[in-house]
Amino acid sequence: MIRNYLKVAVRNLRSGSWYSALNIGGLAAVLAVSLLLFRWIQDELSFDRFHADVPRIYQVNTHFGKGEDEYTSTATPGPISVTALGEVPEVESAVRLGDYPSATFRVGTKIFTEKNNLAYADANFIEIFSGFKVLHGDKKALFPSPNAIVLSEKQARKFFGTADAIGKTIIHVESNATFTVSAVLEDAPDNSSFRNDMYVNLAILKTLDPRKGGRPVDENWDDYGFGTYVKLAPGADPSMVAKKLTSIQANMLKDATNPPDFRLQPLSEIHLHAVEGNDSADKQVGIMGVVALLLLSIGCINYVNLTTARATRRSKEIGIRKVVGAGSRQLAVQLLVESVLTLFLSLILSIGLLQGILPFYASITGKSGRFSLFDPQVWQILIGTLTFCFVLAGIYPAFLISGFNPIQALKGRSSQVSGASLRKSLVVAQFGLATILIAGTFVIGSQMRFIRDRDPGFDRKHTFTFDGRTFTRQIKQALSSESSILGVSTSTDTPVNVLTGTISTDWDGKTMDRTLIMAQLNVDQDFISNFQLRLIAGRNFGGTKADSTSIILNETALKQTGIKEPIGKRFKLNGTEGTIIGIVKDFNITTIREPIMPLVMYSLPQQHYRVHVHTTAQLAPTAVNKARQLWKRYMPAYPFEYAFLDTDYNALYRSEERTGQLFNFFAGIAIIISCLGLLGLTSFTTEQRTKEIGIRKVLGATVLNITTLLSKDFLKLVAIAIAIALPVAWLAMDQWLKDFAYKVDIHWWTFLLAGLVLMITALLTICFQSVKAAMLNPVRSIKAE
Repeated sequence: MIRNYLKVAVRNLRSGSWYSALNIGGLAAVLAVSLLLFRWIQDELSFDRFHADVPRIYQVNTHFGKGEDEYTSTATPGPISVTALGEVPEVESAVRLGDYPSATFRVGTKIFTEKNNLAYADANFIEIFSGFKVLHGDKKALFPSPNAIVLSEKQARKFFGTADAIGKTIIHVESNATFTVSAVLEDAPDNSSFRNDMYVNLAILKTLDPRKGGRPVDENWDDYGFGTYVKLAPGADPSMVAKKLTSIQANMLKDATNPPDFRLQPLSEIHLHAVEGNDSADKQVGIMGVVALLLLSIGCINYVNLTTARATRRSKEIGIRKVVGAGSRQLAVQLLVESVLTLFLSLILSIGLLQGILPFYASITGKSGRFSLFDPQVWQILIGTLTFCFVLAGIYPAFLISGFNPIQALKGRSSQVSGASLRKSLVVAQFGLATILIAGTFVIGSQMRFIRDRDPGFDRKHTFTFDGRTFTRQIKQALSSESSILGVSTSTDTPVNVLTGTISTDWDGKTMDRTLIMAQLNVDQDFISNFQLRLIAGRNFGGTKADSTSIILNETALKQTGIKEPIGKRFKLNGTEGTIIGIVKDFNITTIREPIMPLVMYSLPQQHYRVHVHTTAQLAPTAVNKARQLWKRYMPAYPFEYAFLDTDYNALYRSEERTGQLFNFFAGIAIIISCLGLLGLTSFTTEQRTKEIGIRKVLGATVLNITTLLSKDFLKLVAIAIAIALPVAWLAMDQWLKDFAYKVDIHWWTFLLAGLVLMITALLTICFQSVKAAMLNPVRSIKAE
């Protein structure tokens, strides 16, 4: 029986090859894109869940202040880990991770500079992060000595050309310390929040920096330089553990007027839920899930529309089958087999398409882009997606067509089969979904242009920066005389993304119980003028000894401190008494997703290591070459590495850039699929009205008359779809923009333009088939059966 069903299904696919191609091609395209999207979503939702006992693992966050001064950070003091293990019985294990500064290593005769992939870690690191597979070395003794270092497989191959690097040595050039490789880990998977390639034993701090912050790491409660992760005992209450940790710190900081408190965040949530309360990552996953379902729905609507529309051609076949004894159930099974065959062929084609777009996917998402049919998780996605398509596109047409009256069908008058109202509703739904995607693309594009073009409050153009190490002042002096360079300044951070902050501040009028988190930036006397920051009161640093006790605040800091007539007023920073000499206009020191933080600027040039070189577009190559030559003179053992601030600035918005690129791609797919369906329906309609068209031409109708006749009904549906979808798109985009502290205004014409684009595209699609039908020889049209 099944064999007969398959034969009939194959015959029907061949007999309507044009419509079969539309169905299979449309479904294949949306399946390929949706499968990738669902894979990405699955990856995002599974972050850090590959570690054993992940429901019991928590990140310790520090919460400062209250009200408008409230701030939460992942940074914790070094002793909290040791104290938790010793004094909180609910804590089974605790590990600290600390950012290891960018460093240069020598392996044999080769020099490597490593950035953003190094971390300090406690010796029991693997107890909590057990999901990282140890390829070489002893898992029970990952760091057998203070100078032990753990590498990823990728890093081991980079340094030594082999993954088995146990016992091999690496020299830290800056300190001349020697590290010995004690273990090699498998490269971290895409769904890991911790993707470091080098882990250094935290105990090495006693060698490199014996008294970091003035006291040993395990005793210094003022040094918030570590991330802390704890594994709790089964059944332990994380809120109670957090209270105990807070109480312990309060006892250690008896002189503090308003000590911070600790909060535990599940490890499985840290990727999608930022500690400061920004859930934009979680929302992005939701948006992409909706987009995937929208694309699948558009593809399935095409299938339902074309299948039900073409059912009139099969009405006599179905009627005869019923008359000779076929039941509705048998006919439904026959039609379901056809749907399954169509889905199967679409799936095969979609896998081919998917392999073709994997490089595009990898370039946007930054993930590996692997999609293997041997992966059980891939099969979960496949089964779920195909089930969705089968229910939406297969079951309804099968039962609709198999359930009509055979007598009416044999007469060719089955209103049940025609389903015109249903098809009109589906066309409206289909183009409504496409309109939402197009409008979303326009708004996201506008926001990205706003980010790129918005004045951040400082001049970042044609400025490159590099680490001057211990020769920062000498490099600045030498570069300042170069004709290709407009100016040179130094600091501890770039203005694009200020990473350091402090709660150690005091001023006249500050209440004893207030904790204000302030960003801090150590700059020289040329920083403000070179970056064209605007002083709205007072003066700049003068390059004299007096600068060591001089303070400049931004507008937000002035507002939040409440200092009146600030010039000359007292301001204490990090234990040093100082005087406010100026107020600078607010500028963005982080992303524009967040409001501008209060900022305190001070000047201790001997601590500077960042060199900022300001030049022009034409002179930039010469300026970079001059800086490189000077670097080789002072530090020939180190490679010269620099970055333009425009690049660093754009890197802050990679997530939004990715969303914009994906929406552009998805909107294009939605338009193509919708128009393919419309093309199929128009083609079918013109076939059904071929004789009518011939008669109208004989009676004097022009090509324009006939094109208008065939187009107007479809264009009305598209117009209705646009009218319904635009308010929905407006609300959705307004909600998305709420994640930005600074955002573009939503204009009505943006949505009107989205509707116009879709209307013109639909009109061209309809006219293509309508004009073709209208230009047929009327004699041949009248003879058509």
